[in-house]
Amino acid sequence: MDTCFLCRKHKGLEEAPPGGYIYEDEHWMVCHAPARLGPLGTLFIESKRHFVDYSEMTIEESETLGKVLKDIYLALRRHTDAERIYQVTTVEGVPHFHTWLVPRRKEQAERGLKFLARDDACTQPESEALAGLMRSSMA
Repeated sequence: MDTCFLCRKHKGLEEAPPGGYIYEDEHWMVCHAPARLGPLGTLFIESKRHFVDYSEMTIEESETLGKVLKDIYLALRRHTDAERIYQVTTVEGVPHFHTWLVPRRKEQAERGLKFLARDDACTQPESEALAGLMRSSMA
């Protein structure tokens, strides 16, 4: 039995992300974070293979991650009007490689770590709608 939350999630044994997966290829899956965990547009890029950090990536995984990031950043900017997109990788709570992408809009007064420390959330319908828009633009 898998004890890793993300491995179980990828097998459909955990709740699906809001709106389903936005993007998937041989190595990566991208989804909107649960609405309670961040502002609208907070995404997770999750490795399909179980490993913990960048040092454990295969060459192919590290090469393809750059293209996934570029494509996701472009789509996220297009659909959220983000001025900046913060990327955070801690792998503390769930020891399976995943990175958070958190968009910051121009009207947000806080910047950097002050912005990331906010206790923001969005709604489930908002996150589902954005996932659908992004999936369409990534196809």
